[in-house]
Amino acid sequence: MKALKFLTLGALLIIGTSSFASLKAKERTILQPNDWVQLGTRVVNMHADHDEIPITVLDGVFTKVRLKVMKAPLHLMNINIIFGNGENKNVVFDRNFQPGEFTRVIDLPGNKRIIKKVNLNYKSVPTAKGRAVVTLFGKH
Repeated sequence: MKALKFLTLGALLIIGTSSFASLKAKERTILQPNDWVQLGTRVVNMHADHDEIPITVLDGVFTKVRLKVMKAPLHLMNINIIFGNGENKNVVFDRNFQPGEFTRVIDLPGNKRIIKKVNLNYKSVPTAKGRAVVTLFGKH
């Protein structure tokens, strides 16, 4: 009876260890350094002219960012990236983005930066398609 208990316990340990190793392998494939990570999404309020995408420190440090516009067109004037140390970077676009379109890749100054938030400044584009959805992506 004791032998059966030890065999069962041993089998459970082996299965648990292999499952954990498999989970870690999946985690590594998802978090490759060349992959873009979604940092936040904002449904823009077409009655205002600015919105904010907050980012947490838990999201990590980044070298590049870009935005994607979905659902409706948007005239993006500029974005202001606020870093964890209080510094900021202003990036001017002043152009219309159609649904499904990405902005250019924005290289962040310095080595790797913690992003605190990104402020969006835009003009509404009248359309029957509803409100635009803006998603921020970062690259480690």
